[in-house]
Amino acid sequence: MPKNKTSRPTIGVIMPMLSGFYMGELSATFRQLAKQHNANLVIIRSGEQRDFDLAVSLNHLDALLVVLHCASDRLVKRALAKNIPVISLAASYSPLPVEQFCSTQRAGIEALYDWLYTNGHTKIGFCGDLSVNDIRSRFKAYQDSLSKYNHIYQSKHVFHVDNCALSGGREAALSFIERESDCSAVICAADQNAIGMIEQLQHLGWKVPQQVAIVGVDNIFLGKQIHPQLTTVDQQLESLANQAFLRALKRIDGDLFQHEIHHVSQKLVVRESCGNTNIKNITSETQGSIRHALTNVQGLSPAELFESFYSQAKNGFNSILDTHGLYGSGFDWACMATYHSGQLDVTDWAERGYIKPQITLKAESDSYGLSAFPQINSDEHFMATIIPISTGQKSHWRLLAIVDSLQGEYCVASQAMFNNYLDMLSLFIERDELLKTSQLRQKNAQQLLQQLKVVSNSSNDGIWDWDLKTNTLHWNSRLIKMLGMDDDLETKHFDCDQLFEHIHTEDLEELEKQIQSHFLNNTPFKTQFRMRKFDDTYIWVQANGSAVRDSNGKAVRFIGSMTDITEQRESAAKIHHMAYFDSLTGVANRRKAIEEITAHIDNKPTQLKAVMLMDLNRFKMVNDSFGHHVGDALLCHVAREITQALGSKHTIARLGGDEFLLFCSVANVEQANDIAQKILRSIEKPMRHNQIKVSSQGSLGMAIYPSDASSTEELIKNADIAMYRAKQQGGGKYLRFSPDMHKESSKFIALEQRLSKAIDDNKIDIYYQPQMCNKSGKIVATEVLARWFCPINGQIPPSKFIPVAEISGLIEKLGKQVFTKVCEDISHSKLLQGLNQISINISARQLTQPDFANLIINTINDYQLPASLFCLEITETAAFTDYDQSLRSLKKLSSVGISISLDDFGTGFSSLSLLKNLPLSEVKIDRSFILDMTLDQSNLEFVSSMILMGQSLGYRVVAEGVETKEHVKQLSSLGVDLLQGYYYSKPLPLDKFTIKYQEQYSNEALKLLIE
Repeated sequence: MPKNKTSRPTIGVIMPMLSGFYMGELSATFRQLAKQHNANLVIIRSGEQRDFDLAVSLNHLDALLVVLHCASDRLVKRALAKNIPVISLAASYSPLPVEQFCSTQRAGIEALYDWLYTNGHTKIGFCGDLSVNDIRSRFKAYQDSLSKYNHIYQSKHVFHVDNCALSGGREAALSFIERESDCSAVICAADQNAIGMIEQLQHLGWKVPQQVAIVGVDNIFLGKQIHPQLTTVDQQLESLANQAFLRALKRIDGDLFQHEIHHVSQKLVVRESCGNTNIKNITSETQGSIRHALTNVQGLSPAELFESFYSQAKNGFNSILDTHGLYGSGFDWACMATYHSGQLDVTDWAERGYIKPQITLKAESDSYGLSAFPQINSDEHFMATIIPISTGQKSHWRLLAIVDSLQGEYCVASQAMFNNYLDMLSLFIERDELLKTSQLRQKNAQQLLQQLKVVSNSSNDGIWDWDLKTNTLHWNSRLIKMLGMDDDLETKHFDCDQLFEHIHTEDLEELEKQIQSHFLNNTPFKTQFRMRKFDDTYIWVQANGSAVRDSNGKAVRFIGSMTDITEQRESAAKIHHMAYFDSLTGVANRRKAIEEITAHIDNKPTQLKAVMLMDLNRFKMVNDSFGHHVGDALLCHVAREITQALGSKHTIARLGGDEFLLFCSVANVEQANDIAQKILRSIEKPMRHNQIKVSSQGSLGMAIYPSDASSTEELIKNADIAMYRAKQQGGGKYLRFSPDMHKESSKFIALEQRLSKAIDDNKIDIYYQPQMCNKSGKIVATEVLARWFCPINGQIPPSKFIPVAEISGLIEKLGKQVFTKVCEDISHSKLLQGLNQISINISARQLTQPDFANLIINTINDYQLPASLFCLEITETAAFTDYDQSLRSLKKLSSVGISISLDDFGTGFSSLSLLKNLPLSEVKIDRSFILDMTLDQSNLEFVSSMILMGQSLGYRVVAEGVETKEHVKQLSSLGVDLLQGYYYSKPLPLDKFTIKYQEQYSNEALKLLIE
């Protein structure tokens, strides 16, 4: 509801300008809507600034519309704090609760591309300033349109310009010709770019659209005036304003805030520049629309209108009484006010019918201040236009208010001309105010000069006074000492060019730019540069200064100070290095790498780059075997070798541990592949450290920007996924990311989460597979196998879920649960208690934990079971991941009677001398050898030699993978001790296992000892 329930609602609009394309159409539409819906309207012209912060008229408003983010976040928060709903047109105020309406930028480009393609164009270029958010959005739509039609993206078809104006289009035209472009059409992301491009091409003898079609975006008024008339897309500003205004009324009536962005579709406007010759396709303005009224103004020519605006506006506020006769404006009254340091004073007042404005110096009370300006009768149906004007002084404004009745009829075109006049009037008043401020500052500067003479002689800073008319520089004694000149130097002034000879050549150009910017644009002068002392050493100085100007605003003197900041710079450099570089290797760190990738994406969104992630294979083994000092030396060695191989063109960073990130400049994917190979080759060079020789090998994954990802986080994540896949395939290679990897990574994560839940819910099942005595043919032992039935994926084989458990770190929890369940089964099973041994597989991660042996022994003791009943199966990989720790754990387990079995015997590469150090009592021949045994004699002899070797070392030998009667016959003849495989039984749950083997269970069989 409106603040005053008996009155009509008041909607405020903050917008940069009142007239012209975009703003003119919006302001006219808002006025028409306010009249149609019986609402008051307050339009506040913010000017070009994007952080307008003046809370003018806020007390009048029931809702606020903000155009192009011209209001500051602080002002928006003040409105929201007053329970005034705020709606933004074309920009986001997230995370503030501000609803957003915007024209769909992508749809317009897609419509243009579709139209050009329909008309036979297949090589379509793009022109735009990609530093602008909307233009980047349009460029992305262009790229997507290429993909839609299977057109190849080519950088030569993209014409980067540095502005959205006519000059940018002319620049694009020159690039088009210089490249000898084969584009038959170009989409310009802004109409002014398109018009500039057409004009420049025509100037150089090209025919548009016969030789190249040019189209634009925005549907500005000028597009219809050129030849050929411009094909473009209209942002549907009238519809945008209409929807936002109606939404504001609903919010006033109590509708709740909506998070969703309100999109307004754009409209294709077909004219001649696209090559269209069919008059039926030409888009005409909608009769009765605001735009139609604005583009069909009859009467004065543009030159006459400008002369009229200029001649009236230059007379300032007094000219406002003449506007009714000239432009047909129907304002009721207007006033000028001054707002300074919280005090509001109305200084001039005009009403229709006055001969000239009245002058008043009335100071308003606190109850009628800035937020209540201007004071309006709440019963009137009005429109107020507020124009804050900067005076160039902080917290000092001039305010122009024009109040008009919305009850009578009005002409859209006449109101548009009046708004043009108001925009120009505000500029003239601002000019006059800035001149007054400049004159005041010059007067203050003269007083300051006198004060500086006193300060100069006592200051620790070097003080200079540069007379720009004579180019003579005066300085104090501190500056003389700073540069190491003779204290007895008689003169303290000389030609300024002599001083510039002491500026470091690398800093001189930037210093001159800053001085000129201060002189021409009054940009604050504060800079740092190096100066050469008279002993030819350099110091860093910070310079601050301000120009003294004449009555015309021209700089005539330049006064300032210099401070020696050499020590601070050196300290800052050290801090910067610590913040952005790895302290161990000296290469960049994670922070620097991420900032460089992010900066590239923001500043060069179309330029290829490769992000590579690499880590070292078996690095932990080096650390554990030789100590961290050797591991650190290896990391430094790797960083040096990569740096030497790649040079300074690419960024090399250490993310932590043994993981490195490479951010590489590449022209294409093939070059990225070459760099990846070069990196992997470079790190294979052996390192010698304190008579220790260490070789390294890496696994590398890469993601290409922008094709593989468009954000820093996604690039690094995708490169990491590719690196993991390279490691899975054995390491020592590189892989580029592909979407399939992402899918598999997602599957991995999903499987990990389900496995974790299954472990937590105690859903891992224990199965048993018998081990048969070769001599008696009876069961004497069994191997424990974990099984998992997932409600979503069904039965998951151990070959899938065990690697997931090992990689994710769940293997320790899984191993502990399996061992505990086996102890529980044994305590309730006479069959299991009567076997000679029960074998349980142990992973490398479990074995390398310092408390592993104690955990196993304590669990056995908790269930009061004999340790001799247990056999732990390990692989060579598990034993040698951390050989010293593994050896300690295995010896402790063996000392209490637990047997140790080496699984997959014959598949590893470790030396027998190392294996003999392990307290083994059993070896298991891998099933792959058993399956191949019957194929030829050499395989059979190989198995025979393994059995003999195992038994000669005093180990019990188990053959697994026994699947046929022939396997049994051959292995029996070779003298193997135990047989295990599907020939006897597949793994079974305990209840079925018990039923199957209870009948074979006899005291005689169980008394059989395995030699």
